[in-house]
Amino acid sequence: MKKLFIGLAALSAFAAGTSQAAVGAQGNINFTGSINNDSCVVSGSGATNVGKNLLVDMGTVSANTLGTEANPAVNGGGMSAFEKTIDLKVECLSGTKVALKLTPQTRSGKGIAVTGGASNVQIMLVNDNQVLDFTTGSASLEAPFNGGNVVIPMKAYYTLVQGKDVADVVAGQANATVAYELSYD
Repeated sequence: MKKLFIGLAALSAFAAGTSQAAVGAQGNINFTGSINNDSCVVSGSGATNVGKNLLVDMGTVSANTLGTEANPAVNGGGMSAFEKTIDLKVECLSGTKVALKLTPQTRSGKGIAVTGGASNVQIMLVNDNQVLDFTTGSASLEAPFNGGNVVIPMKAYYTLVQGKDVADVVAGQANATVAYELSYD
């Protein structure tokens, strides 16, 4: 009986020691963000949304396919230029009337100047087959809203700077920034 009692005591001690869960990693889950009073949000197919910013990857484009300010979609040799479809989606509270203003960080003729190493190249934006002209500093677009939502069809092209030829192009990074601003009625 004494052996049975010692055996049960040892088994109880073992069971008690293994039934407690070990404490592992501990920490906190932090939530960050903010609330604003914007009546609309902008996103774009063909673009990556990073907060309120859109990132458009234009890829690598041959200088031989560059169009012109007047005709961004076709180059001088009759080849089709590379286009990047952006299609801006503006979602607003129902009944909100909105205008979209685009302003390049730096202009180049009617287009958007590029930085990063490439030269004699610019970016042109086209909305519904109309080239956006930034010679005044910005371009404004208004589109019919359907229940608070609208898609503004946009295409972006690398083009030659006005008066330049393919032989004048210096290859390199060709980055640009255009600020957008929504104004409400």
